[in-house]
This record gives sequence, structure tokens and C-alpha cells, in this order.
Amino acid sequence: MRELISMMSGLEPPSEEPGPSEQPVSASSVEQATTSTPPTPAASGTSLPTPSIKQPPGYTGVGRRTHRKSRTGCTTCKARKIKCDERHPECLNCISHGVECPFLKGGPVARAAARASKVKTHSPVSPASVSTPRFTPAVAPPERAELPMLELELLHNFTTKTYTTLTADSSIWQFWRDDLVQLGLTCDYIMRAVLAVSALHLASQRPDRRDYYVEEAILLHQKASRSAMLVMAAGDKIDTDQGASLFLFSMLTMFFALASPRRSNPDGTFFIGESGFPDWAFLLSGSKSIMDVLGDRGKDTVAAPFLRYGAGRWHAQRAKLDEQARSDAEPLLAPLRARIEAAVADPDLLRTYAHALDELDLALVVRQDPEAPRDVLDAMVWLWVMSDEFVPLLRVPTQEAVAIFAHFCVLLKHHESHWWLQGWGDHVMRRAHEILDEEHRAWIEWPIQEIGRMAGGGVTAVGER
Repeated sequence: MRELISMMSGLEPPSEEPGPSEQPVSASSVEQATTSTPPTPAASGTSLPTPSIKQPPGYTGVGRRTHRKSRTGCTTCKARKIKCDERHPECLNCISHGVECPFLKGGPVARAAARASKVKTHSPVSPASVSTPRFTPAVAPPERAELPMLELELLHNFTTKTYTTLTADSSIWQFWRDDLVQLGLTCDYIMRAVLAVSALHLASQRPDRRDYYVEEAILLHQKASRSAMLVMAAGDKIDTDQGASLFLFSMLTMFFALASPRRSNPDGTFFIGESGFPDWAFLLSGSKSIMDVLGDRGKDTVAAPFLRYGAGRWHAQRAKLDEQARSDAEPLLAPLRARIEAAVADPDLLRTYAHALDELDLALVVRQDPEAPRDVLDAMVWLWVMSDEFVPLLRVPTQEAVAIFAHFCVLLKHHESHWWLQGWGDHVMRRAHEILDEEHRAWIEWPIQEIGRMAGGGVTAVGER
């Protein structure tokens, strides 16, 4: 090991291994051994005459080499009682013995040595002090903790691939790749949420390592959620920038929840609510609450590009709805509306259902233009608008709310080209079919047929996975 360290630091490896004491042999000790008297035998008990050694002509005896006592050497060399060369950032004795040099810790001795070295460098040099220059090897930096290879892999994947899959419109890609990641460098829960989404993306792309990436994604998002909750605990003291960060975290959590594993049976399923509907259906209410608190101030935060983009998509939908209204065409959900009006007597509940149907009719307009980019944000606008009054009815759930949400599955199926949305249309439709009674199952015949048509397999077998 010492030879390897020496070679890596540019030194010649020793020709012989040191003895058991592990102490390096100095030149002065070798010289002393050749000129000193042999030890007295312990067994004789008498002293023997010391033979005189005749020096060759012209030989001048050299005594023990003297040196200035070091006061700034490393503590390791002092403990071993050997001369320290005071070299920074590591002395060569420590390098050759494979130990960590105290100079690396930057203590008072190291700082004193640095100052002394600086003084020596700038002091005038006398001829007597000039010595033969010696080679100073380049020393590799000390070994640090291992690189976080998984996190680096996930960040690389997000900034090269995942960011283009979050929205279909390329005008917002730069926001995901640059602005969001830049925010993550100063906000730990944003960065962990970014890495969690990237991990689920890799899980979808690498089936052989799916379980590994899913597990890491869950751990990352759990840590992110704990950090975000500490910020949210401040309540009214949350400033505008923190509110914007929490809003973006909720958006990333939406992607994370949609991309997470799911099963038909809601018992014990990750991100599946007790009602049988996925929790992401309720997550937007929290996002909307944060957005309501931000108000117009959100336009001056890091979330501004995403907010402008969402507002633009919403206004485009409104324009299409106005065009449809002028065509005197019957609303797509008119049959469902008639059934609900005949079955519900509560005026407040009826008003909530009517509003949900109006907004869902608006969202379904996107199906009329098959060439338009399929941005899932168009579908989520409906959940966003209805998150306060309609979505809570899914927790009960009421038969009418489930029937309306089953029609929303058509939008989920329409946007299934997104990897994180694949299978959700069929999955939620099966849950709706299980929850509804025989009478109300007849209300969802159209969305079942429409989902089957988009899948290219006729009517969907809602009872099968």
C-alpha cells in the first residue's frame, strides 16, 4: 500500500520493506551505526577494549547532522519523533505511511506553518542558505466521501430526458429543465422531488431495475415531504418565494403520484385513497389553496413561467368553448346532465354537479382537434377548477360524483401518451364501475365505449385488469 501511495504522489518506492517497527531509516541513523562502537556482550560481564579505527588519508569525520528544531511540523511526525518537512497540504512522511496528515484539518499548527512558509518565500535569500533544489511531487487531493452516484444519475436523467415528458408543449420545457432545477439547488424538497420523479421515469424505462428505482423514488419523496411540511408549519409566516416553492412542489408531487405504482384493490395501495380513488385527485386542492394565497404575487416568483403557461391553456379552452356554443351543438354531457337533474333534489348539490359538468364539457373540447399537442394540463384544469366543491364528494363518494368522474377518464385516456399517465383511464374506470350500483352503471356506458374506442379494442372490459 505504501508503495502505491508513493508512486501516486510521484515518489520512488523503497527498495526494501521497513522492519516491524514501521519506522523509516534516516541517513543520520545509518551514519551513526557505521561509526559507533559495537554493543557490549551481556554475557561476559567485562568491558572489552574498543578497537580504534584508522581513518584513510584525507578523510574528515562528520558528526551527527544538526537541524533547526521544527515548531510548525505536523503532530503525527512529532509523535513519531521524526523530522517533518512541513509540506502542505500533506507532509511526505504522512503520505508515505498512508496516514491522514493533521495539516489537512487546517488547525493552528497548519496555519502557523502556512504563515512561516509565506515568510520564507518572500525573505531575501543568502548564498549560504541556497541548497540543492529537490523535486516536489504533485500530491493527489485527500480522499473524500463517495460520490452520490444515484443522485447524479437521476439529475442527469431529468435534465436530459424527463423534463421533455412532463408537458407536450416545448415552450415550457426550459422552465422544467433550468428554472426548476436551479431552484432545487437552494431548496432541498424541490430537488428531492425532482429526483423522485426522475427515478420513477427510469423505473418505467428499465423494467429489470424497476423495483430499485421505485423504492428510491419513494424514499426521496418521503424526505422531500417532511422538509416541505416543516415550511408549511409556518402558516401565515410563509413568504411569497416559499409559497411559490411549495406550489411547484405540489405540481411535482402530482407527477410523482400519477407515476407511482397502483393496483385495482385500494387496500394498502400506495397513493390510493380510502374511497378507492387515487389521492392525486385530491392533491390539486392543496395546490389551489397555495395559489390562492399567492394571488397576483405569483407572477413575480420563480413559478411565473408555469403559471403563465397554465393560464394560456385555460383561456385557449374557453375560446374553443365559446366557438362550440355558437354552433348550437348539443353539449356532449347533456344525457348525463338530464339524469342527474332528475335524480338530485338538493339545490346546492345540483348546482355543484351542474358546474362540474359545464367545466368537463369544456375540457372535453380538446378531443375535437386530434392534431393539437396533447397536454395533460388541459385535463387537470378541470380538477383544478372543481377541487374545492366537487372533488370532496369523491371521498364520500356519491353515485353522481363517481359517474361524472368516470367521464373524466376519457380525458385521462386521451392524454395517455405521457408515461406517467399510462393506464390511469382504464384503472379509474374500473374503480368507478366497482363503486357504482346497477342503476348508475348505465350512466357510464358512453365513457366505457369511448375509452375502448381510443384503445382500439372496442368496449373496455372494465372488470379485467
